[in-house]
Amino acid sequence: MAIKKTGKLGKAPRAKARRKAAPSQASVADAVQQIWLAGMGALARAQKEGPKTFEKLIRDGVAFVDERRSSAEELIGQALASAQATVGKRMVQTRDSAAQTWSELESLFQKRVESVLHQSGIPTSAEIRALTRRIDQLSAHVEALAKSRPASRKTAKKPARRKAAPAAASG
Repeated sequence: MAIKKTGKLGKAPRAKARRKAAPSQASVADAVQQIWLAGMGALARAQKEGPKTFEKLIRDGVAFVDERRSSAEELIGQALASAQATVGKRMVQTRDSAAQTWSELESLFQKRVESVLHQSGIPTSAEIRALTRRIDQLSAHVEALAKSRPASRKTAKKPARRKAAPAAASG
């Protein structure tokens, strides 16, 4: 390992560096040439098969778009159906709630009006219905009694009675 001390690097280390660099430069040049040739091959193939490949790409693109469109339409249809179902349920709930509230309000109003009428001495509709039923029953009873009496009594006149003495009335 004797190294000359001349102040400059000796020739031996430079030669080794060149030898090491030379194989790597050659491999880079080979790689670049291979890449260039691959590009030329791709260009030649594209020129030769270009129209066929282009048409195949168009068919593939149309199929892809159709598939995605049908998928999108299906998803949109599902979303729309879901939204309609949700809106329908909410409408039913709202309608039921409004009907219940209206019914409660109507009932409250009827009770208040009935209370005021009752305090005023005016009979309620239930009392009037009960009285109407009672009158109908009494009318039917009176008609039955009237039919059960003999007809001769109805047409015969009673003689006028004279007033009797008060003593006769007490005895």
